[in-house]
Amino acid sequence: MSNKQECTFTSVAPYPKVRQLAHGLKDGDYASICKAAEMMADGIREMAAGRNCVLVPIPNHHGRAVYTKTLANEITRRTGILTWDILSCRPHMPLHYAKKNDLKPEGIYLKLNLYRQVPEQFTPIVIDNVLDTGYTAGAAIKAVGHPNTMLAVLGHTKNHLTNKNYQFNQLATNMEKKMQEQPSDKKQSADSTKKQVKNETDTPLAVYQRLKSKHPDALILMRNGDFYRSLNEDAQKVSDTLRIPTQKPKSQKDGELIAEFPHHALDVYLPRLIRAGNRVAIADMLELGKKQTTKQAAQQTKNQTQTDTMEKKTEKKKTKAKEVKVDKTETAKVDKTEVKAENKADTKKEDKAVDKTAEQSAGQKVHKPREPQMVTVNGEKVSHGHAFQSNQDPNKWYFTARLDGQQLRPQLMKPEDVAAYQKREIGVEALMQTYYPTKLAKKVTPEEYKADNKLSDGRVIEKMVVYKEHDEQRHDVGKYKLYTQVGEQKMSRTMSKEDLNAYFDRVTTPSKLVEKNFGEQLHLASFYNQFKLEEGVKDVRIAKNYDGDWTVSAKLTDDRTTSKAVLSWHDKQALFTQKTATKEQLAARYLNTEIKEMKQEKVSAKQAFSR
Repeated sequence: MSNKQECTFTSVAPYPKVRQLAHGLKDGDYASICKAAEMMADGIREMAAGRNCVLVPIPNHHGRAVYTKTLANEITRRTGILTWDILSCRPHMPLHYAKKNDLKPEGIYLKLNLYRQVPEQFTPIVIDNVLDTGYTAGAAIKAVGHPNTMLAVLGHTKNHLTNKNYQFNQLATNMEKKMQEQPSDKKQSADSTKKQVKNETDTPLAVYQRLKSKHPDALILMRNGDFYRSLNEDAQKVSDTLRIPTQKPKSQKDGELIAEFPHHALDVYLPRLIRAGNRVAIADMLELGKKQTTKQAAQQTKNQTQTDTMEKKTEKKKTKAKEVKVDKTETAKVDKTEVKAENKADTKKEDKAVDKTAEQSAGQKVHKPREPQMVTVNGEKVSHGHAFQSNQDPNKWYFTARLDGQQLRPQLMKPEDVAAYQKREIGVEALMQTYYPTKLAKKVTPEEYKADNKLSDGRVIEKMVVYKEHDEQRHDVGKYKLYTQVGEQKMSRTMSKEDLNAYFDRVTTPSKLVEKNFGEQLHLASFYNQFKLEEGVKDVRIAKNYDGDWTVSAKLTDDRTTSKAVLSWHDKQALFTQKTATKEQLAARYLNTEIKEMKQEKVSAKQAFSR
């Protein structure tokens, strides 16, 4: 069965021409989505001419179609073609992130699910943002399963041409490919039967069991092509430590559970396995196969030599039959002894090679990556830290680095930092502290994170989650929000970039996040402790005005009085009911700026008078 499928697709323009629009579309910018829909509508009308079509948006790496669904709905408004949101998938690493870090997309487990079948009388048109590797598009086309499925995108990379048939991979796993390559003819010859018997000892499971019996305390990683693979109980350890998905193989010859990752990621994953307390042994399946082949060839050569010797001896005279028998027996014994000795020697060599690999792995000497520019308090290595100039805007500079081999998202630099970097007055450590502070902070353990669920006043946080807003009717759609429940109070708000990084980098706890973001609503004393009243204030007054509102004002030492600021409902609750705020703290919150201006005016007046 072929693992390719032809699919007609249309694209507005090459990716460089629509790059900015594609980024706006991906960020959920409604204006960009409408513009993209307008540009794609004509090509989709041509594709759908004379057919009953439906638009099927592709889900993103979180598992559901978000901006592609909005794009499809806008195309529906312009073309009249219905949108069916019928695809979903399990969350996975973004493909653009994998490509940026030199990881092959085939190493990402990507399987899309179809909620509802598309009837034969309809032609599905899969909607996506940009056609790059074709990996996601191929998975979507395979999941839809319709023979006439088509694809419409905003832009495409240089690997693809518009309005052409493109052959999408059916995303067969390595195991499926191996199964496809096996001969389908049941009438195999005697030679192929022998090869099959020999191959049973060379299966990944057999090799894994053999290595595991020799090294029971080590975690076995087997190099197979472009991937490192671990099986059974070791696969579960690898999955738990590295947080990568596991798979169940289709054949029992390949074990009960598989966990694998691309060979490019070994520099990143191997130190993590070592730090988790594992002793790691690495074996190359190709090298083991060569050794096995060499051993079999040597055995066959010796057997053939023994047979030739026996045939020559049978041609000698009958009077020397006894001597010939003795010679045969001795030759056979010698040959058997030599074969056994060589087999033992090969086994010892193989054991030594694996032991050496295990020792090198335990000592982290398998690879020699470049020396890190710094090491964080968490033991993570920072490398490739540098600033670079934007291709679109020469006035913009960005700073980026790699943390344990993973590329960090570039951050826009301040002009003063750019100047200092160009003069070599600032280093990587200072730039990391400025633009990636949460990467350098001490991480909290899972136990500490779970235990810290009490506020400073003793109340318990019953629930706290971080989620992405998917309601397209809300103004903050596409942004991350913090939701919490304390007692009967349920609150949510959009998270700041600082809090979001602290949460994902696990350098904060639920109580700190809740107190920082909802301290005012919860009337916490810790929230009001941050307000310090300026010096030079003689008296603070809280009173009602003629409209019935409570106000705060301050009187300076020179008897000048500030304006009256109206207190919010939460501040009144904290002051009168909860007793968690003082009138000085409220004055500092509302009047500090005005007090500073009044003091500055007095200083300026004195200077002018002295002149």
